[in-house]
Formats: sequence, C-alpha cells, structure tokens
Amino acid sequence: MLVRPLPPSFNFDKGILPPVYGDHFLFAENLSRPYECAEHPAGIGLLMTGKGKCNYYVNGAKYPVDNNKVFFINRGSTLAIRATGSETAPVLLFFNSRLPDLVLYSMEFGNEVMLEKPFDNLPYDFSYMERIHADDNLHQTILSLIELGASCSSFASLTADMMIRNLFEELLMKNQDAYKRSQNIQAVKASTRLEIFKRVASAKDWMEQNYQTDISLENISSIAAMNSQHFLRMFKQVYMITPHQYLIDLKLKKAKELLETTRVPINEVCQTIGFESVFSFSVLFKNRFGTAPSYFRKGE
Repeated sequence: MLVRPLPPSFNFDKGILPPVYGDHFLFAENLSRPYECAEHPAGIGLLMTGKGKCNYYVNGAKYPVDNNKVFFINRGSTLAIRATGSETAPVLLFFNSRLPDLVLYSMEFGNEVMLEKPFDNLPYDFSYMERIHADDNLHQTILSLIELGASCSSFASLTADMMIRNLFEELLMKNQDAYKRSQNIQAVKASTRLEIFKRVASAKDWMEQNYQTDISLENISSIAAMNSQHFLRMFKQVYMITPHQYLIDLKLKKAKELLETTRVPINEVCQTIGFESVFSFSVLFKNRFGTAPSYFRKGE
C-alpha cells in the first residue's frame, strides 16, 4: 500500500478509462486550503474524510461525506472532488486494479487452485455497493491504514495489505448479497432494480443510525424518496421483513449487546434503545431471545 497526499488531478494520463493501480493507493491530507479536483474516470475505491466534510461528485451527483460515512465508488464511474472548508481531511483509498478479480476468483476456487488455474482479469461490477455507507468500523479501519502507511516497517506493510484484503472480501460478499436481494424486486429492468435497491438500502442504513429515536414509516420512506406504501412493499421484497419488524429486531439486538457488555440498569437500556415501556421491551426481548432481560443478564 502506498500513501500519498492529494494530487492536483487523479486523471494522470488524461485518459477516458479508469486508471490502473498496480498497488493499493491511499490518498490522505489535512487541508489548510480549499481543494478541488475536476471530473475524471475513477478506479474502484472508498471515499471518506478524516475530519470535516468533503463533497464527492460521482457520475454527476453530489454526495456530502462526513463523520463515519464512507462512499464506495465503482470502477468506471466519474469522480470530482470539492472540499471548501479549511479544516477538512479527504481520504481516498483506491484498490489494486487486479484485487476484485483475484479475491473473487480465490473465493470461488481457493488459493491453491489459483496457482495452477489461469483466470481472466474481467471487470467485476460493484454497482450495488456504490452509495454512502454509514459504517463506523469501515471508517476506523481506513484511518488505521493511514497510521500503518506512515510506518516504514515490512510488518506494517504486510498488516495493511492483509487488512485491505479482508476488508475487500467483506465488501465483495456484501455486494453479492445485495445483488441477490435485488433480484426479489418485482421490476422488469435491471436498472430499475438497482435504483430501488440503493434507495431501500440507504433507508435501512439510516434506520441503523437512528434506531433509538422515534421514527415513523414516513420518516424512513422519505430517505428513500418514495411514498410510504411503495417503500413498504419494496423493503419487504428486498429484506423479507417489514421496516417496523426490522427496527424492532435492531433495537433488541442493540439491547442484547448492552446487557452483555455493560452493567447499565435495564430501565436505562430500554430508554437508550428507544422503548418507552419496560414491560413491552421485556416481552419482546423474551420472545426474541427466549428469556427476560433480567434473567439474561444473570445467566451470563
């Protein structure tokens, strides 16, 4: 992995095709000035910021990225960058151009077969992942890569490469799962299924970030830019569950995590995850995990 400051342009040879990266490139810089980069074809990668807010323009659409958000950009999409604040730290990780196909091939055939069986270096489509992901773990992993990149040791280099490989395998599996789920959407055109999936998935991500608040179907559907009934149908087709059921299950999983890792009183756990009634919470928790919250904690 190579760590570099932000270049004046990512379109190094002024080509119309995405750049070919022979290694993983991590571009990161704490800006003391505004930064702009003109539209250019991009490689497959992750776009985020270490601090402040950065506007990434992907295929002409504006995506403001801040906090724990990460944008996954697909190979061949166009990218422009604009960071107007002086306290901004854009971070862009572009993967080795051969990595998608190498990882996919090794997952299908195994590493030993790769030594004997040739593979075709064909583009792999990550369209279903190309959106903003609110993922604190992913965000922290990339920040860790910056620290590793500052070291000159071979161990740090090997660790960074392994982290990137593991990270990419996880992203690839998520993309495969997303594609399979999108096939449940009752639409004729593949482009329509892709667009609906992205909207529904973005709404699901928003639920995961705001589960502890009082949110309604109208709130969630507005994130997907759909009317509530259409969103309800699409969500059920993609995730085989209603948004309300997903939200309740999400709250209960968070409650279970708090009960396992903290000594916070049960009534505070209930309030933290957004339940108003301890009784209702206890009933739902027991139905989900087979025991009441109080006995669950005692049984640890």
